[in-house]
Amino acid sequence: MRTRGTRATVWLLAFLVAWTCPRSAAYAFGEFTIRDELELARKFDLIIETRFPVIEDTRITGYVQTLVDRLVAAMPPQPFPIKVTVVRNGALNAFASAAGHITIFTGLITNLAGEDELASVIAHELAHVSERHIAKSIEQGQLAGAGSLLGILAAVLVGSQGGGEGASALALGSVAGAKAMQLKYTRENETDADQYGLGFLVDAGFGPSGMTSAFEKIRKLQWISGGGDVPSYLSTHPGVDERVGYMQERVARLPKAVRERRSDNAEYERVKMLVQAWYTDANSALALFSAPVKPTCRDRLGRAIALSRLGRAEEAGKAFSEAMACNPSDVLWKREYGRYAFEFGDLATSVKLLQETVLRDPNDLYALFFYARAVAEQGNYAASVSAMERVAKDVPRDSEVLENLARYQAAMGRGFDAHLNYAKAFAYKRQFTKYAFHMETAEALAAGGKDREKIGQVRSEIAEYREILGI
Repeated sequence: MRTRGTRATVWLLAFLVAWTCPRSAAYAFGEFTIRDELELARKFDLIIETRFPVIEDTRITGYVQTLVDRLVAAMPPQPFPIKVTVVRNGALNAFASAAGHITIFTGLITNLAGEDELASVIAHELAHVSERHIAKSIEQGQLAGAGSLLGILAAVLVGSQGGGEGASALALGSVAGAKAMQLKYTRENETDADQYGLGFLVDAGFGPSGMTSAFEKIRKLQWISGGGDVPSYLSTHPGVDERVGYMQERVARLPKAVRERRSDNAEYERVKMLVQAWYTDANSALALFSAPVKPTCRDRLGRAIALSRLGRAEEAGKAFSEAMACNPSDVLWKREYGRYAFEFGDLATSVKLLQETVLRDPNDLYALFFYARAVAEQGNYAASVSAMERVAKDVPRDSEVLENLARYQAAMGRGFDAHLNYAKAFAYKRQFTKYAFHMETAEALAAGGKDREKIGQVRSEIAEYREILGI
């Protein structure tokens, strides 16, 4: 279950398209309702989750969600649940989309100093959600119609499939860029987000100094650390210089006990290690974790992961042994060693460690994914199907998960389910000839009304997917 993606520019443009897709009659006359917003958010998620580099390791996403949940508890009631997505991109950035969906770049985790700083950026974006700045911007902008949007999407898809920079530039220059100007936050929006965000941050128990220190880093790196191809209309927050001074004044007026509040960064540092080890350049990660004269247990695990990514199996095995000796009871260490053992052929060790991990943390999708694969290699297809079905329930559009699930179902003689999941897997890889073959086979194997209902659901799901992508 790996990250999926093309260039950040492509998915950010697709995000713009999702914002401006065909709307209801009411919206055409200027009203952007909660229902419209939820529908746009759903289509936005479809694009993000099926085509672009979404992080699905629940050790990372679950941690970020805990920060969001703490902040949401300090906010006024919202008309929709807040959802967070973490994407692999080195930019020091985050943005709110429709219906309270927050996207966090991994560059924030790797570049910020601690939990208070990360929470402050999330709080700022949640303030945009609370004030419905995006919905109001869309409503006031009277954006492009369906025909123009299909043109944007077609150009973006050409760029992502080998059409080169020219195609993406065409989309950005001809239509998307002009419409983006109508979606930019105003200075008033940013001031509101700063004020409300600081309030949420303090009320949720975080240290307020995290907001000013995070803003200082944003100003220094100008929101493009490692992500220079991110379009400025989505990555730049205006007036950062002025806002840093203003926020410093506000924090200075808070009670001393609040000003000096600091969060425990232990979990943040574990998550930061995972992001650096898995989602930065492998050679850079190896250099980073090999540098300390007195390495921590986290450094040892990070180094082992980096070596395994580079295919240096013998060195990785030694590094994992050292990491496990340093922190033998931690399930994260066991999970990573179990994953390494699977990929380099030690099935007995892999199954043992991954099973321990899953028993202690049933929500760890990454551990479940590799556990399912490991027990399947041992011939235990019933256990592998059960585990992979649990993963697929939470990650329903991951082609690698679906393809593995189909393989194990086929081995158990569940032909109908296997072909249906093969069909979805190939559709999400945009191999529609294979999708059609497996759908036809599934139809031939359908045994009754429930099976035909499942076929209808898949056809509807994939039809919408193809419509969004213009295929």
